[in-house]
Amino acid sequence: MIPVIAIASMAIAATAGQLAIPALAIGALGAALCTAVRAFAGNSLAASIAAGAAALLGVLGLLDTSGFSVARAAFAGAAAIFAISELARLTPVKSPYPAIGAAVLAAILDPSFVGLTAIAGARFVVGPWPRPRWAAVAAPGLGVAAFVLAVIAALAHHGVLSTLWIAWTGGPPHPDAPSHVMLVIGDALGPLTAIAALSGLAVCASRGRTAAAAVLVIALGALAVALHDGKLVPAALVTAALAAGVGVGRLAATVRWPAGQTLVGATASFMLLVAPALGLIKR
Repeated sequence: MIPVIAIASMAIAATAGQLAIPALAIGALGAALCTAVRAFAGNSLAASIAAGAAALLGVLGLLDTSGFSVARAAFAGAAAIFAISELARLTPVKSPYPAIGAAVLAAILDPSFVGLTAIAGARFVVGPWPRPRWAAVAAPGLGVAAFVLAVIAALAHHGVLSTLWIAWTGGPPHPDAPSHVMLVIGDALGPLTAIAALSGLAVCASRGRTAAAAVLVIALGALAVALHDGKLVPAALVTAALAAGVGVGRLAATVRWPAGQTLVGATASFMLLVAPALGLIKR
């Protein structure tokens, strides 16, 4: 499923007129979303369908929304979602470094994901892995420093830090009423995706403290940046796609009959994808 989704995502991006690098980034995002949803929802056929739908939902969402660099947004989202999938499946015999590296890359590309560095660093410290003594301070300290820098840069109105924030987010902020920003996010997601995403966030919150914290921190980070800049941010679309996929997977799992699970998962996935697919076709 994961290679198929990656190829399909790149094909959709190419059809939408994206060049090689953005198409590659979109493929990476699709693969990461598919992997992460399976980490939360399991390996059943219904979960695989939900994972594929989540990947395509995130891909279509980014391609259907203007105002930011597709390549940068997709690479940032792919790194963040990969970090979450690694944290969700982390075991004492599995290296924590891929999760840390992916979290750092995501934070460099998008301030919405800075909280992931703190979560990955904290998990590294409390885990049973061998590590040098300095790493016990450096790993979580890096996450805290990144978070503080993001907050200070967001609050700066001029100078170097203000320039840093504009470069970090890809554009200057446009202050707007929080209610209007929430309406913009809601319109971009649609009612079905919003409901599935909310239920998916609840499911993620019940799947271990580390995984729950990782998902919630990117959701809050995306919301904070969106409210500060007064616009829809790519992290909101990526996070919603992940949560919606998990929500659909959980909905399908409530059906005990295996064929019924597949039917429910396929039907719900189709309903989620209709609106964004039609929106991209119209563009």
